[in-house]
Amino acid sequence: MKIKKLCGLKKDDIEKHAKKIVKIVSKPKFICEKCARVSKDEKHLCHPCALKKF
Repeated sequence: MKIKKLCGLKKDDIEKHAKKIVKIVSKPKFICEKCARVSKDEKHLCHPCALKKF
């Protein structure tokens, strides 16, 4: 099953797809400007913004 955008996941979705979600959020490159969730690929977020190295 394809995972929806992280921003719209419900608790049940998170429990069902925990292993896939861990892969998506490890070593993040993007953050959602709306809900602050992170992802290594912008396609998983509603309002992605690139994380900048400090």
